[in-house]
Amino acid sequence: MTFLEMYFGALLRACLVAAATLFPMIVSAQTLCSVLDPELSGVYQGGCKDGLAEGFGEARGASEYRGSFRAGRKHGKGVKTWPSGDRYEGDFVDDRKEGTGTYLWGPRSASAGESYSGGYLNDQRHGEGVYAWPSGDRYSGPWANDAITGVPTPMMISRARAKAEALLAVGKSRVKVCRALLVGIAMRDWIRGEVIEVNGDRISVRIDDPGQQPHVIDGRLLVRGMTVWSAGDEWVPCF
Repeated sequence: MTFLEMYFGALLRACLVAAATLFPMIVSAQTLCSVLDPELSGVYQGGCKDGLAEGFGEARGASEYRGSFRAGRKHGKGVKTWPSGDRYEGDFVDDRKEGTGTYLWGPRSASAGESYSGGYLNDQRHGEGVYAWPSGDRYSGPWANDAITGVPTPMMISRARAKAEALLAVGKSRVKVCRALLVGIAMRDWIRGEVIEVNGDRISVRIDDPGQQPHVIDGRLLVRGMTVWSAGDEWVPCF
């Protein structure tokens, strides 16, 4: 073995020892870097300061996020996605949707295919914004505290009437109700239950039949006998 081979061999071994020593420290520091959004509590990669996510990073838990952080909170530009397939891309301020952004409801959402693009304030739609439905109907105008404050379109009026009629049909205790849930891309599975309580346009349903496939609502796996709260117009009477 030549002198150069011995020299570079020793240098390589020294580098490997240094890397083995430093790598656990890096992993440990990253592990101790916290993200404060509980939906993102899991795996984090990115900038860190004083044990909290800082700067650009990626976090994965029940949901996923890729974007800017400040003191452990989503802050600045970012993209967050939920298990339902819902996706928000836009501005965040201290974990809240605030500024401008676009929210798209995913295939496993009750509002699948609908979208909103416009202003946000304190996690609510606020200011000028455009809401679009898969039917092609669009509302463009002012919002305040998550509610439309401009002139509704004719199709919006029709949907409001249909929603009121649907709620009237299921908004009574002891009514047997059914709901279709998406399985995969196009298949639907029916769950069944009984209305236990009504609160405005939301109903509490005791699940009698959780369906043929596993389903999750509000992060909870459906099982027989459990109760879930959801919008009344997501259910229909069944016999």
